[in-house]
Amino acid sequence: MPLIFTDEDLMYLDKEHDEQLQSIKQTIEALKVKGDATFCKKCGHLMQYFTVGNAKLFQCGFCGNRVAEVIKL
Repeated sequence: MPLIFTDEDLMYLDKEHDEQLQSIKQTIEALKVKGDATFCKKCGHLMQYFTVGNAKLFQCGFCGNRVAEVIKL
């Protein structure tokens, strides 16, 4: 499930938490726009990746899901 923040979610937080969530939201949106980020299809968290030869190996730090992808040259 992807992370989705709405303005309504942020209404009930204090100013410090509001700023933290806004920062996280902006960072995630920036990663999506750049196309660098890959999100786990099981849980929606950001996946870490390692490059090995001509492949990228993705691993979700939350649920442990792993995916391999061939890099096109």
